[in-house]
Amino acid sequence: MTKVLSLFILFSSLLVTKSAHAIQTASSFDLNFAAAELNLTTSEVGKTAPPQTISLNSLTGLELDYNVALFNYRSAVSVSFTQFETSNIGKVPISRLAIGYSYYLFRINGQRLILDNQVEGKTWGVAPALELSLGINRLSINKDVNLDFTAGLIDAIPRLLIEVPLSSTFLLMLRGGTYMTLKGSSAQYNISMSGAVFSIGFKLTTL
Repeated sequence: MTKVLSLFILFSSLLVTKSAHAIQTASSFDLNFAAAELNLTTSEVGKTAPPQTISLNSLTGLELDYNVALFNYRSAVSVSFTQFETSNIGKVPISRLAIGYSYYLFRINGQRLILDNQVEGKTWGVAPALELSLGINRLSINKDVNLDFTAGLIDAIPRLLIEVPLSSTFLLMLRGGTYMTLKGSSAQYNISMSGAVFSIGFKLTTL
């Protein structure tokens, strides 16, 4: 994953330094309040005991994203960090580092266009997008729920994004999607998580 992130940073740098006659790009940051309703399933390695499932309700945290918009392709690539902390069973620290891709269905806000009168303008409006985020997690569970372990997980989150411009540099972000574990394990348990994830936040752009 470290190599993937390094390649992403290099790719983003190359995009940002391209000339205006090539790919139109712009960078932005967004900060989101995230919430999730997840089911955590564990089974002991090498044992035939039935899996144990724990519901993580009202799981809340913060997500910070760095985005590079690719106007020519009506899309954006991103790198993000999410930290979940509290839930219905107390503290459940989940640290997530991810890379993502967003495809805007109708428009991408802030794109420069040449209008009919040859005046340069920008597009603004409510903009839905389809997103896919691939990440790695570090999950810690304490003995208060009869489990005590730290595990690593690889996950995917397909989700729908809706951007609502509040000004030329400030946008409201609404997201909803599905969390799914691609691979997860610790020294003692096989682990999987699935459920719904939501977030609301604000994007600050350099457009």
